[in-house]
Amino acid sequence: MRREQLSNTVGAALNLSKAKADETVMAILDGIREGLIEDGEVVLRGFGTFKVRSKAERIARNPKTGVPAIVCARKVVSFKSSKLLHGTVNV
Repeated sequence: MRREQLSNTVGAALNLSKAKADETVMAILDGIREGLIEDGEVVLRGFGTFKVRSKAERIARNPKTGVPAIVCARKVVSFKSSKLLHGTVNV
């Protein structure tokens, strides 16, 4: 599902115009983004947890040439689904 489809679903459920539904979805996504920046974690009970994790610098290898390369340390966003969501998807 893309953001546009999600906006359409939200608009239909809440009887909103497309513009208002898209604005609502974007506000939610912005809230999740801000929560990750400020707190490093966003917990949505019944859905799951978004968390910022740090990955250490490492040495990788180019599979085509075999030449080693350094992959810089970075932060990534991970998601762990709740038991409720996991159970709903795995019916």
